[in-house]
Amino acid sequence: MTPDKVILLRHGETDWNQERRFQGQSDRGLNEDGEGQAREAAALLAGENIDLIFSSDLIRARGTAAVIGGLHHAPVIIDSSLREMNFGDWEGLTFAEIKARDPELLNKWLENSFETRIPGGETAAEVNNRVVKAWANISAAAAERDTVVIVAHGGPLRLLLCYLTGMNPSRHWDFIIGHGESVVLINNGGTYSIQPSEKGDRGDA
Repeated sequence: MTPDKVILLRHGETDWNQERRFQGQSDRGLNEDGEGQAREAAALLAGENIDLIFSSDLIRARGTAAVIGGLHHAPVIIDSSLREMNFGDWEGLTFAEIKARDPELLNKWLENSFETRIPGGETAAEVNNRVVKAWANISAAAAERDTVVIVAHGGPLRLLLCYLTGMNPSRHWDFIIGHGESVVLINNGGTYSIQPSEKGDRGDA
C-alpha cells in the first residue's frame, strides 16, 4: 500500500535563490521571505490530515519542514536522497557566469542533463535514480497512511512528480513549482494524479 495523498512541497526561498545562483547541495538557510513562505505553506495545509513529513537534509528544506511539522504536530523524517542535484563546480554561480565560463558544457547540459555531467557534480539520471529509491523508502515507511508531505527541491520534486504520475523523467521541465508551493497527488490504485490547484499556475521555477 502507498499513501492515499502525497503533497510535494518546495522549500522556501534563500538569498541564493533570490540572486538566481545555482544552489545545488550548498547548504544555505531560508531568508526572511523564505521563512514567510514556509509559514504560509503550513497555513495553507491546515485542513490536511498530515501523518508524516519527509525532508531533504539540507537546511532550507529542513527549516521549511520544521515549520509544517510544528503546526501539524507531525514527525519529520530526514532523507539525504531527497537533496537537490549536485551542480559541482557551478554551485554559487549565476547562469550568466556559467555561460561565460563553460559555454559549450552549458549547452550540452541544457540539451541533455541526463547524460551530461558537470565537473564535481551529478547527472540528472543519477538524481532520478536516488529520488526513486527515496520514494521506495517513503512508501514503505508511510504504508496505509492518509497523507504525507515531501519537502525537497525543485529538481528532485519534478522528477518524483514524473515518476509518481507515470511520465517520462525527461519531461520534468513540464512542471513548475515555486518556492513554498505544493503539488497534491491523489492515489489511484498505485499511480497518482495531480489534484487541480485552487491557485492556478504554480509560480516561478
